[in-house]
Amino acid sequence: MEEAVLVGDVGGTNARFAAAYRRGDWIRIEQFERFAGEAFPDFNAALKTYLDMTGLRPAAACIAVAGPVRGGKAQLTNRDWSISEADVSERFGIANVLVVNDFVAMARSVPELEPEAFSVVLPGTPVPDAPILVAGPGTGFGVSTLIPSAGGWAVLAGEGGHMAYAPRTDLERELASLLARDHGYVSNELVASGSGLEEVHAAFCEIFGRPYAGMAPEDMRAKAYDGDEMYLALIRVRAMAVMGAVGDLALANGALGGVVLAGGVSERIAGFLKTPEARERFAARGPMSGFLAECPVRLLHAPAAPLIGAAAYFAQLRQG
Repeated sequence: MEEAVLVGDVGGTNARFAAAYRRGDWIRIEQFERFAGEAFPDFNAALKTYLDMTGLRPAAACIAVAGPVRGGKAQLTNRDWSISEADVSERFGIANVLVVNDFVAMARSVPELEPEAFSVVLPGTPVPDAPILVAGPGTGFGVSTLIPSAGGWAVLAGEGGHMAYAPRTDLERELASLLARDHGYVSNELVASGSGLEEVHAAFCEIFGRPYAGMAPEDMRAKAYDGDEMYLALIRVRAMAVMGAVGDLALANGALGGVVLAGGVSERIAGFLKTPEARERFAARGPMSGFLAECPVRLLHAPAAPLIGAAAYFAQLRQG
């Protein structure tokens, strides 16, 4: 990857762009810029701003997007933007354009990152050459599975964040009932991600008999840390939703190579993901509880990870 590859990480909140270069064993990210999605009417306007700012004229691009990708086209799940490989290529004169799911890129970044990019959530011993689950909540709830292969790394993409939420306590069942009443289907994304926080907050206010008023996530966390019963319960429930979901996914995919938690929400509630209660929620699976007992869980701390992963994924495809 001697020449720059334009890489992008486009989510429900922000659009990030950079130029990626292979420097020895590592992919380097340069000319990084982040834009608020709400500042632009569509994806092409954001990309044009980036290219005009940097003067970059790439021959290749790999754009990771928070939504399903089919036939070279993607519709963001949590923003009314669509992206097309053919359209980007034609409008911006980029000969080789690839659009991938953002958690495909997130997963593919894991082998490219140094150990310092991770911290331990739950200790354990990974099984060599076993799949690695990469998942977690940000604006949405992304899921991909990294699979060792002869050609490098294969990535199994999916929409696992939209699996049904599985409550286990009386409080969680009451929450799920209220969410179902108001929204129909209740997914892990609705309970655990940023896009569902307002709905979960409103349901908790109803459960605890409090008037609902909009509140920033950081203010909710501050109240929890100050000992407010409702907000402490709210964050615990969201953390248990994360650990329950990734436990289900690791069980389904045989991801004994470990779990990597990603996404901004995972980082902000990290302390709640490391408790004995969280370990029990992750591993307790009835007769199969022993299956995940030694499966390690790590937290990814690398804002540029999807950009690095997009570059690595693109380079591997080109080499193949």
